[in-house]
Amino acid sequence: MSLLGLGAALWWTVDSTGKKDASTWSRLVLLVVVLLLLYLLWRATRAWLAYKPGAVDVQQLEDATPAGTAKPSDVDLTAKLRQRLSDSSMYPPTTLPAQAPPETFLELLGDVEIDPKKLGTALPKLLGRLRPKLAYRVGGVIQFQNTAPEQYGMTVTVTAFLFGGSRATTVWGSDWDHVIRKAGSWVISTLLPVTRAGRLPPWRRWWGRELKPELYEAYQEANELSRAGRHLEALEKYFTAVRLDPKNPYLRAELAETQERMGMHIDALDTCQRALTLDGQDTRSYQKRLWQGHCRLRYFWHPRRYRDLLGLRYRNSIILGTAEVTARQWCKGEATNGERTCDHLIPLLVERYWPTVVGLGGAETHEGQDDRTRKDSLTKILKESTEEDKIRLVFQLASLQETNRLAADDAWARVWLYWPVWLWSMARFFWPAAYYQSMRGPRPPVTRGAFRINRKVWAPLRLAWAGFRYDGNKSRPESKVSWNELTTEALKDELRSAARMSRGDWLTNYNMACAYAVAMHAKSKDADLQRELAERAVEHLEKAVLTAGENFAVVERAWLVEEDPDLAPLREKETRANELFDDFVRTAYPRAEALEQYSPNGQSDDQLREYDYRLLEEIAKVMQQVWNERSEKADVDIQCATEWLRVERKIWRFIREISDSANKRRWQGRVSLIRYIQANCQPTSSSSPGFPPPLVPDEDASPNGRRDPEKIDRTLAALTRDMGRTHAPTRWRVARPTPYSNSQKGQGILREAAADGVARLDAETIRALSTGYAAAWQTLDDWLEGEVKHSPFRQAARHVPRLTRRPPSGTHGRRKLPI
Repeated sequence: MSLLGLGAALWWTVDSTGKKDASTWSRLVLLVVVLLLLYLLWRATRAWLAYKPGAVDVQQLEDATPAGTAKPSDVDLTAKLRQRLSDSSMYPPTTLPAQAPPETFLELLGDVEIDPKKLGTALPKLLGRLRPKLAYRVGGVIQFQNTAPEQYGMTVTVTAFLFGGSRATTVWGSDWDHVIRKAGSWVISTLLPVTRAGRLPPWRRWWGRELKPELYEAYQEANELSRAGRHLEALEKYFTAVRLDPKNPYLRAELAETQERMGMHIDALDTCQRALTLDGQDTRSYQKRLWQGHCRLRYFWHPRRYRDLLGLRYRNSIILGTAEVTARQWCKGEATNGERTCDHLIPLLVERYWPTVVGLGGAETHEGQDDRTRKDSLTKILKESTEEDKIRLVFQLASLQETNRLAADDAWARVWLYWPVWLWSMARFFWPAAYYQSMRGPRPPVTRGAFRINRKVWAPLRLAWAGFRYDGNKSRPESKVSWNELTTEALKDELRSAARMSRGDWLTNYNMACAYAVAMHAKSKDADLQRELAERAVEHLEKAVLTAGENFAVVERAWLVEEDPDLAPLREKETRANELFDDFVRTAYPRAEALEQYSPNGQSDDQLREYDYRLLEEIAKVMQQVWNERSEKADVDIQCATEWLRVERKIWRFIREISDSANKRRWQGRVSLIRYIQANCQPTSSSSPGFPPPLVPDEDASPNGRRDPEKIDRTLAALTRDMGRTHAPTRWRVARPTPYSNSQKGQGILREAAADGVARLDAETIRALSTGYAAAWQTLDDWLEGEVKHSPFRQAARHVPRLTRRPPSGTHGRRKLPI
């Protein structure tokens, strides 16, 4: 009926006398209007598909490789590319102990090419194209070159129907999987700056610009590794992403959160402090706004700057607030670069937090001093003081000020900042309708209730605790909480007042649980008070974990059970609080069978040493399998055998470095070892399910709980001695061979043999060499697993095969390389 009415309108009009008549011009104008409306509707639909994005046509890859080029036989390369693109879920940034679910980015259709020879099927498809369903098309041509190591390649093209243009590039890799991964990353990084996902963090700054594929791939890998618990490798990828996009506050915040989870609080503090001015302020302006509360109107003109830096500022206040851990590492110089990190951080801390020295006590810090003298006093405290309690109080005062300013800015933003942006986004929804770009963005990562809890209870409570540790019963004017007169009812009233008008979200409940847990330090000898506080803390933890909202997020088990310093009193063994906490963990995380068997004090050090222990176990399994596979070879090129020993020598050198307790904070050595094995021991390292292990072991992987930290230290210390440098022979001492020294000498012998014209090693030599190294790795694994004692490994390490040279022998004058 609507079509008939439209047809009647095109051909007939009604004049004033009631006669039906239609002029040619009126018909023509009406027809043009209808066509224009149809075109605008068609254009708007296509623009929305381009912005969404809608379905993407991935065409069949063309093969331009020479005949006989090896390709995967189990699955088509086009299917692999489609799978890579369909699995490209976008990971939203997070600076909280929870992971938001990833969002799907692409919808794939596959090959929808029209065959002009089949008219019966071509016409329906052609008519279907009148209603746009596609916005982008992806095509590719696979190639091959003889240049090693990147022999496999693909020329990939992305065509945009809306913009009427296309982009193409050629990527190369060591195998087809590497090529598919790089091609997929390039396609997604091409579409991100022109689609809706590019408007969301952390890619907002790249809207309308060329996004580097290396940046996107590094960020995605970092998120995947972090979710898998492999924080060491994730940390390396985050540093790569930050290097490629140094002004991105979201990347800095996630880097700091990963460092904090690894127990690297000083490094996390350094990351946060150096990123606080990414919203355009210099250090002086930031300090003025922090202590005087000025310059808020600047966020009205730049609302995104406020939202972009909100999570980073919150992470900075938390790191400063957990001052009992931060101060201990500060005094001991426990950072990646030791005391140098602290020395480089002192000028920033002094410039921003020098007002904290007022009221610290002593003749050198009183209110009558000028600003320069106060800065010098704080510099002296941070640089020369060895009192953990004094350093802790400085950090706690800085945290209180940061928390107060954050809460004040949030309250101001909800009245003057968020509403205008929302209204503007609603207005933009209607024009231009063909290409709506939302400016509203995601919700703030920290809720109003969480801010109020931290401002009114958590930060003052921690300041009262730090002040009590520093000057005893003296109450600090900055804190409104009395540490000595703390009661459950008073704390409950304060929390209830702070959480008023909040949505009861998971972060508000989680912060309330943290406040109750921190209060357990007040009167540790009062069993009744401890039990009441523990019950309250566990109650709010249950609400936090089980609260489901519009964006469901679950507090990560690793953070809650092991890492959060606020919840340390709930982890103390053989207490009523720990019984309640264990019961909650078994309820919230049903897979959890057992918790750690040692106190969380110094947990990060024990955690790193246990990770080294488990990493060595997995390396031993991988290398044993590698040498067993090599022993089955009939003969080997001497250059290949030389490379075997070179890799072996470097792996033993890495093992000696990470087993040394002096290097336990050098996370780069662990990552370098993992990357080295992944690069040189393929495909065995990729097929090994336990390599590399996560930083925190899964319950299924360690059903008997963690090992004794003292036993781990003794074992790694013994391994360090065994892998020590070979002593030079003397009259009273014989040189002690090690796998490192034998590999080094064998490498030199093979190099000399190659120079003499020896081309290959026979099967007998390969078998003897491989069996000896496999035995050394097997006994190392057995020793670490506790199946044998130390002496079998020490004996196997000293009897690692050593290559020797003999004079020419045999009828053909060939040089042999016997064991």
